Amino acid sequence: MVNLAVANRVVMYYQTQYHNGQYVSVLPLIGYVTHLLLAAFHLNMGHTGLDIVHLNDNIPSSSFFDPMWPEIAQLQGNGTKVIGMLGGAAPGTYDCLVDSLFDTYYPPLRDVIAAYKLDGLDLDVEQSVSSATITRFIQQLKADFGEDFIITLAPVASALTEGGNLSGFDYIDLEQNMGAHIAWYNAQFYSGFGSFFPDDQYISIIDYEQGIDPARVTAIVLTNPANGGGYVSPDSVVTSIHNLMEKYGTAWGGVGGWEYFNSLPDSSQPWEWAVTMKDAMQVQTEKMVAAARGKELAAREAEAAAEPRIPSRIFGKPSSSSRDA
Repeated sequence: MVNLAVANRVVMYYQTQYHNGQYVSVLPLIGYVTHLLLAAFHLNMGHTGLDIVHLNDNIPSSSFFDPMWPEIAQLQGNGTKVIGMLGGAAPGTYDCLVDSLFDTYYPPLRDVIAAYKLDGLDLDVEQSVSSATITRFIQQLKADFGEDFIITLAPVASALTEGGNLSGFDYIDLEQNMGAHIAWYNAQFYSGFGSFFPDDQYISIIDYEQGIDPARVTAIVLTNPANGGGYVSPDSVVTSIHNLMEKYGTAWGGVGGWEYFNSLPDSSQPWEWAVTMKDAMQVQTEKMVAAARGKELAAREAEAAAEPRIPSRIFGKPSSSSRDA
């Protein structure tokens, strides 16, 4: 029986804050995305002070981001969780978090997370890193920000079945040892490491030996073929959404897009990608709820029909003779 507990999410990565000289507002995403992943934070080896932590090419307090931070707060005020993405394709960030350098480079990152009230951190590890380094980092984040702080990881999809992997550590081992502290995985289904259409690879991850809950695997796809290799059209993503919801109900991890600013089907209105994904999940949820109610009604009617009927007994008035007696 499908599960109707709701876990599916719509995630959007937001790295390009300006396009063609114009600021790209995230306010149209309100009500459509559950999580905005703000990309990409980096730690800079050899830098000091505020210059240790960059958001793309600037320190987070740069005037470059003046239009963005109030909008981030507005999203959070409307229920969207905002998670910082740390790392990505640019190497070096996680070299700063080895034991010998941890006390130098972690505190500035901790201070940025606190200053901008981020709801969590997405660890996009695309360099060789030891499991010990990642484990210590996760434990320290939880110690500093509490159990409600959202920690996600962004492996390439194949890494979740111990195939191609950019991170250097085994995600299956990490899941076994630290899974209780990891909210979910933003698995990258593109660039030759996976495809979300058809949905076979997603299912193979769920069925792999670690038995990961589908609520903890979000499928990240490209929103535009210009963003990398392995683009899947919105219509194909919707098809996989419907198929997976028929299999797992609403208790699965949902989908996410890399990245926001040029999302199709209409890059001039990039929020439409998120609207399409939310609508697809909503339509399927309504169908499932209606089907469940129909089955429940049919079961009640069948139960009522099966109940034995007790014949009624009609008692007449006693005769006068019997009364006199």
